[in-house]
Amino acid sequence: MPLAARIIILSAGILLFIAVFELVRKKKFREELSIIWLFFAFTIAAGSVIDLVVDPLAKKLGIAYPPALAFMVISIVMVIALLYFSVVTSDLKGRVKELTQRIALLEFETGKKSGRKTDGNS
Repeated sequence: MPLAARIIILSAGILLFIAVFELVRKKKFREELSIIWLFFAFTIAAGSVIDLVVDPLAKKLGIAYPPALAFMVISIVMVIALLYFSVVTSDLKGRVKELTQRIALLEFETGKKSGRKTDGNS
């Protein structure tokens, strides 16, 4: 891989790392999610020298085209990340539904206590 490509890939990883770190520092990004993004930033930065590891490993595994091994590993990592984010999204969706129901019950009870008619039309 040409040196210019290595520098660009390393810079992209470092920039992503700094961006995630700043978002966490400014409290615009949750810490538990930032760990995965910091891992991706590190992985991108490591991608600048990954061919030095992937090529010999692919030959030992009998894979004729070394980028296929890298693509397979990246695909597996992306599927795991998508699964994790799906779990987080599902959990948040359940929490929103539960909170919405609680608010509706509280509004109903508040309307009953104040003697207002709660027919659903406010």
